[in-house]
Amino acid sequence: MSIVRANPYVVGQWVRGERFYGRSALIDEILTGPRNSLWVLGTRRIGKTSLLKQLEHLTSSEGSGYVPIFWDLQGADDPNELNLTFADALLDAEDRLDAIGIDVSSLEDEDLFQSMARLRRTIRGQGNSLLLLCDEVEELLNLHRQDPALLRKLRRAMQSQDGVRSVLTSSVRLCELSEQRGDTSPFLHGFSPPLYISGLSTEESLALVRQNGSPEETRPEIESGDAIEICHRCDHHPYLIQLVCKRFVETGDLEEACRQVVSDRMINYFFSVDFEMLSSTEKSVLRLIADQGTATDESIHAVMKGDTADRDDALQRLENLGFVGRDEGGNYVVPSYFLIRWLEDLAITQPPAQAASLYEEPTISIRTIDSRYTLHEEIGAGATGSVFKARDALLDTWVAVKLLKPEYTANRNAIERVRQEIVLSRDIAHPNILRVYHLASYEGGTYLTMQWIKGGTLADVIAERGALPTSEVLTLATKLSSALAAAHGLNILHRDIKPGNILVDEKGEPFLADFGLARLIGGHGLTQHGVFVGTPHYCSPEQVALEELDERSDIYALGLVIYEMATGRRPFEAETVAEILAMQKSALPPNPASVSPQMPGELAAIILRCLAKNPLDRIASARELEEALDRITEAF
Repeated sequence: MSIVRANPYVVGQWVRGERFYGRSALIDEILTGPRNSLWVLGTRRIGKTSLLKQLEHLTSSEGSGYVPIFWDLQGADDPNELNLTFADALLDAEDRLDAIGIDVSSLEDEDLFQSMARLRRTIRGQGNSLLLLCDEVEELLNLHRQDPALLRKLRRAMQSQDGVRSVLTSSVRLCELSEQRGDTSPFLHGFSPPLYISGLSTEESLALVRQNGSPEETRPEIESGDAIEICHRCDHHPYLIQLVCKRFVETGDLEEACRQVVSDRMINYFFSVDFEMLSSTEKSVLRLIADQGTATDESIHAVMKGDTADRDDALQRLENLGFVGRDEGGNYVVPSYFLIRWLEDLAITQPPAQAASLYEEPTISIRTIDSRYTLHEEIGAGATGSVFKARDALLDTWVAVKLLKPEYTANRNAIERVRQEIVLSRDIAHPNILRVYHLASYEGGTYLTMQWIKGGTLADVIAERGALPTSEVLTLATKLSSALAAAHGLNILHRDIKPGNILVDEKGEPFLADFGLARLIGGHGLTQHGVFVGTPHYCSPEQVALEELDERSDIYALGLVIYEMATGRRPFEAETVAEILAMQKSALPPNPASVSPQMPGELAAIILRCLAKNPLDRIASARELEEALDRITEAF
């Protein structure tokens, strides 16, 4: 048994500086190679964000030849959010930009492309290059569905050869953009072929195990044989190495540490997600190699007699991503002890013959939690976690299961908000309010179960169709007003009404969801007076001013939603969050009847009453709004 002193391992967070190990060849290729447009492709938890953060760290000092901007595209699923994420990136780099004479505030009135162009010109004039470090680039898939032309414009801006070097990181989901067809080149043209990021080298892995970047007196004393065995079992995967080492330091027993990692539900989850992103051929090849132990081209061909080129492409990408390796004899193997164990468990619940259809057929399950909920396809993901369609074996029905992120569940207040959502929404007996069933823990995480709605969000509907017919607007608005009236009748405010929190099923029925920010009117909720909550595009003037809220704040937000349904656009748009909040507080909205002339004047008048800046001038209650909409419907 090895003697250890401390537990310095970082699990599940990005690292840089002395805590960053390896990737020297990849970093050299990115910073000094001939290409100015690079795409780094890898699996989950392989260290893509840490790579970008290390690049930012290395190039932040004067004389590097670069001025780095770390741009997190998480949430950039519409054009305005894309602008906001870039504005946030500039604010994060404000000190760095200020040091070279660039005032970030001077860019606030410019759009994304103007800002990028001015940054590039200014930095190039000083003999340096703008280094765009773009994380979570999968978000551009949603943006492409809404505005392909914007994405082509973004590609051109990123690929200006003078004065800018762009680095994208993503999982294989982004490959969908390489399959675009149209009058111009796809977004990934110029970024392909990708640079793959997989396991560390043996030397890099051992340095990570031994924590060679830390002061000598703080390094754990792990014997050489144990260090080599850890690297081997983890196939040099940095996340797995740190997780095993952390457990090893805690237990002093390598076999016990590995047993704990094998049974860790979060490990099983990220293997599941990575597996689901593979093509059907790649899945079949991977499972076949795992079943055979060692495989050759001939042994694979003997079982898979289909398209040879497709199979060879699958093998190549599996190798590049680190799923498959070669032994000393050149045979194919699955080198990760933990991936092999996961594949063995998968084989028990799902015969290998079904592997080819798993990616394409959403009714094949990927895992079961609490021996009750069998997860099927992922239907959404956000800041707090991922939502899956799931089968409840006990009740033999479909439900939605949200797996909450560990960093979210570590926050007691956040978990209390989820619990509050369940308590509050259970009390509201209304057919247009999404039912939330329960919150529970399972080995490795926390999950939430909810009513399953087959369809999408109102945001999806508006993005796809634009302005809705008046009859549909009236129907949706009346039902949402009724739902809100039921909540207000129990003294419950929603405080985050927006199209993304309204589900619409296949029959067009709306469901008001996400009472996570809800609070009892007059009560002492978790989100206290004096703290901004909500979403800037859909918040009331009172929310902006951090004042006490009542039902009329929800009326204002619902008015914004009705405006967007009826016109296909938001009444207030700006380049920065600060500008949007200022408009919510004092700017008058454009008359919706002038935006959509076919709109009945009575409906336009109701919308404008909902959007009155002074709460005293608004429609006083959701029930009054419902009745007013009913009268228009009868006359329409």
